[in-house]
Amino acid sequence: MTFLARFNSPCADRSCDEPIERGDIVEYVDDELVHEGCRPTPPRPPRPVCHVCFIEIAPNGACGCGVLA
Repeated sequence: MTFLARFNSPCADRSCDEPIERGDIVEYVDDELVHEGCRPTPPRPPRPVCHVCFIEIAPNGACGCGVLA
């Protein structure tokens, strides 16, 4: 269900460059406020964490301490 925004806020769709402004047509999608037609960007899944330094392991398998996964 769409409605007019009463307050300014960021759009939950990270690919949307426009902020939500008072009077814009908006809707809630999965409890996040977006412009009509926008969809919130799903959060990225967590990466594995290094057992030595507890930093997320990069996609190439390296971490901040230099240990390879």
